[in-house]
Amino acid sequence: MTVKTHRLGLAAAILMISGTLAADATGPLSQYQPPLSEAFKQQLREADLTAGEHTFMRKCSSCHDLKQEGGHGKGPHLWNLMGRKAGTVAGFEFSAAMRDSGHTWNINTLNYYLTNTERAVPGRLMDFRGIRRDQERANLIAFLNQFNDNPPALPE
Repeated sequence: MTVKTHRLGLAAAILMISGTLAADATGPLSQYQPPLSEAFKQQLREADLTAGEHTFMRKCSSCHDLKQEGGHGKGPHLWNLMGRKAGTVAGFEFSAAMRDSGHTWNINTLNYYLTNTERAVPGRLMDFRGIRRDQERANLIAFLNQFNDNPPALPE
């Protein structure tokens, strides 16, 4: 192997590694547009809404409600969450981190957020670590998606 060939091989390896790192890059929602995997899309299509409601009642309802109108709890109400710019519900005082995150709630951003809330919005006030299991998150997101004046379609 010549020096030139070795350098080309090393350059190709660096490009391959950097491409992999770029594809796996994550960060706060203020700087990252998360994709949905095909596997997660399938889990959404097959979601168990009863299980999603159960997860909501166990993990979310102590702070959030799904009412169309009315006041907020410890957290903002979640009616019309999908399509709402983060940190913008009237009558609720959001953290600066959430107000400044700049993202809009949709299935992709909610999935990313619920996977690891600190990674998604560093400095937020919501004291919730996230839901690691994909199917549990898919069930919850499909359940929450119903509580909207015009529920968006689940991804195909």
